[in-house]
Amino acid sequence: WAGMGMGKTSAGLTLVDILDLVERGPTLVTAPLRVAKNVWPREAEKWEHLRGVRVSPVVGSEDARITALRRDANVFTINYENLPWLIEYLERAKKPWPFRKVISDEATRLKNHRSDERVSSTGKTFIRSSGGRRARAVARIAHTQVKHWIELTGTPSPNGLKDLWGQMWFLDAGVRLGRTYTGFKQRWFQTGYNGTIQPLPFAQEQIHDKLRDLCITLDPKDYFDIKEPLVRPVFVDLPSKAMLKYREMEKKMFAEIEGHEIEAFNAAARTIKCLQLANGAAYVGENNESWVEVHDQKLQALESIAEEANGTPLLVAYHFKSDLARLMKAFPKGRKFDTHQSTIDDFAAGKIPMLFIHP
Repeated sequence: WAGMGMGKTSAGLTLVDILDLVERGPTLVTAPLRVAKNVWPREAEKWEHLRGVRVSPVVGSEDARITALRRDANVFTINYENLPWLIEYLERAKKPWPFRKVISDEATRLKNHRSDERVSSTGKTFIRSSGGRRARAVARIAHTQVKHWIELTGTPSPNGLKDLWGQMWFLDAGVRLGRTYTGFKQRWFQTGYNGTIQPLPFAQEQIHDKLRDLCITLDPKDYFDIKEPLVRPVFVDLPSKAMLKYREMEKKMFAEIEGHEIEAFNAAARTIKCLQLANGAAYVGENNESWVEVHDQKLQALESIAEEANGTPLLVAYHFKSDLARLMKAFPKGRKFDTHQSTIDDFAAGKIPMLFIHP
């Protein structure tokens, strides 16, 4: 459990490099798409001691994913949405599960896993997995095919302690917090009149004590004497189609998007159009009031930042009205900055999770 910029990815890769000495074979990293595609490969290239770690992102079309799985690599990264496909693909191909080591990055994606006790027609009690499709799929191999399971997150419980059970199940099969989610709730929570689940007064202390030997928590205040802001660029790669349109506008001052012709009549207009394409939406038509979406890579990057921020309010600058509209749709709890003092006060008090502001 460590916040943004504290080195979870490089720590995970270093661990993979060390574990490879005692547990030979490839490692699977599950992560959000942008992180699986870009962040892990870049991190492996950044550090000298990780020169021997080769990362193959299993993303894109099915053919591209199959090709990526055939590469000579130590680490294979895949987005959570494709986990069911990976398991089904290996089963169809009658190939054994090759990943004895699994790292779940932004592990809160596993929080919706559930398992509950059921009674068969013969009266025998058994445990059945439920929850989301990807969690159910990966639960099938979690404690039968995987020997080392590592989780990385900056937000272990974004919606409260109830988020911890699903994640911890993949680490210890319910040894610490109970074999079933129902038992977990009955032990440490109570249901309110409106159906909300509230932790009992002793829940936080007892749950944290149960997980003390399983989880390492890193707080930057314990390690760094921070006297000034830390700048951490987050790079985003445009999808190939969006990059093609960007290059066309850059070189020809013209591009066609979804049947709309976009033309720049001077260098300044071309710069504006390129900025719009980089952000993800370009204005079309003569009045420049309507726009078409080109990609959502920056929104995905902001989603990852918001998850890692662990509830810390974010100030987000936008350039165009199209940016603001897309931000408001992707993050409905966010608010546009205005001149009311109450908005500033609410943001300072942490009541607004994301404030959108024009420079």
